[in-house]
Amino acid sequence: EFRPASNFYYLTGFEEPNAVALIRTTSTSAELIMFVEPRDEYLVQWIGENYGPEGAVDYFGADSAYSIETFGSYLHSFAHSGAYQTIFTGLANNPAVTDTFEKYVGTAFNLIDVDPIIDSLRVIKSEIEIEAIQKAVDVSVQAFYEGMSMIAPGVYEYEIEAQFDYILRLNGCPRAAFPIIVASGPNINILHYQENSRKMESGDLVMIDFGAEYSNYAADITRTLPVNGTYTRNQKIIYDIVLHAQEEVLRLAAPGVSYYYLYTLSRDIILDGLLEGGIISGNKSEIIETYRYRQYIPAGLGHCVGLDVHDAFPVEANGDKILKENMVLAIEPHIYLSHGDETVNANYWNISARIEDMIVITANGNRILSDMLPRQTADLENWMIR
Repeated sequence: EFRPASNFYYLTGFEEPNAVALIRTTSTSAELIMFVEPRDEYLVQWIGENYGPEGAVDYFGADSAYSIETFGSYLHSFAHSGAYQTIFTGLANNPAVTDTFEKYVGTAFNLIDVDPIIDSLRVIKSEIEIEAIQKAVDVSVQAFYEGMSMIAPGVYEYEIEAQFDYILRLNGCPRAAFPIIVASGPNINILHYQENSRKMESGDLVMIDFGAEYSNYAADITRTLPVNGTYTRNQKIIYDIVLHAQEEVLRLAAPGVSYYYLYTLSRDIILDGLLEGGIISGNKSEIIETYRYRQYIPAGLGHCVGLDVHDAFPVEANGDKILKENMVLAIEPHIYLSHGDETVNANYWNISARIEDMIVITANGNRILSDMLPRQTADLENWMIR
C-alpha cells in the first residue's frame, strides 16, 4: 500500500507513487515542475486511471510536468546551468530519487535539507487541514464507541482491533494513522504494545490507543477502560489522578503558553497524587532530581499532530516550545505502575492509565476535537454497560 511522503503531499496534494516535485526560484517568482508516471493505456485497463503529466498541471497546479523517466536529464540541465549554487533537497523518502540526484548533480553544490523548513510550515494548520483532522478524529471517536461496546471478559484484544479497523474502512479512511494498541492486563505497561493477542480477563484494565487517518491527516486518541465495565477503587484512583492532570493542562493550553510548563505542571500533579495517596514512596524533590518520576511517567505530555501522527514541534531560539494558534496537539498524561516495582504500593501494581485527546489551539485557549468521547470514569462505565 502506497502513501505519499508527508512533505511531498503537503506541497503538491499528489498521491501517486514515483513522483518528484522540483521547485525553481528566482528573486521574483517560483516555478513548480513535477515528474510523474506517464499515462499508459494498457495499465489503465488493468489497474485504473492515473493523472500523468497533463493531470499534474490541470489538477495539481504544476507549472509544467514531465514523465518521471526524464527527471535525471532535466535535473542535470538545471543543476549545471550555472544559475544555482544552493539546492534544497528532501531525498530521504525515496532511494531511487537519491540515486538519480547523486548521478546527475554530484557534490559541487551547497546542499540543504529542506524537510525541517517544511516541517516548520506544517506546524500551523489551515482551516481545511483542521477540517480533515476533525474528520479523522470523528471516525476515531465512532470506532471507540463501537469498540468499547465489545469489551468484556473472554474477548481477545484482536477482536477489538478488528472492530476499530472495520469502522475505519466503513468511513472511507484508507488506514489507521499508526498500529492500534489494545493492551490489557500486564500488557498495559508496554507503551507500544502491538501483538493484540491476549484474552482479556475480568478485573483487567485495557488501554486502547487508536487514530484514523483521513485524507492523509492523523488522529490520536487513548482511553483506559475496565474490561468488566467497572473500575475498581484503586483503578479509579489512578485514572482520576491522570484525568486531573489532563483537565488542568486543557484549562491552560493557549497561545503563548510553554509546552514545558504544561509538562512540568502535569508531572507535579501526578506525583502529588501518587505520593499523597501512598501509591509511591519517596520524597518529591528527590524523585524529580533523580528523574525517578520517569518510572511512572515515561513519555512526554503530548505532541503535534497533522500529516504525521507525530508532527514536528519546533524548538524556539531559547530552547522552549511555545503553543501557537492553529496548532493541533494530542495531550496524553499518563501513569505506568509496573508489577514488582518496590517503590510502588503492591496494591497498585499493573494499574496504569493514559488519557489522550486532540485539541486545536484557538485565539483565546483551545478546542477539544475529541470532546464527544467521554473521559470521566462514570460516563465510560455507563457507556460500557449499555
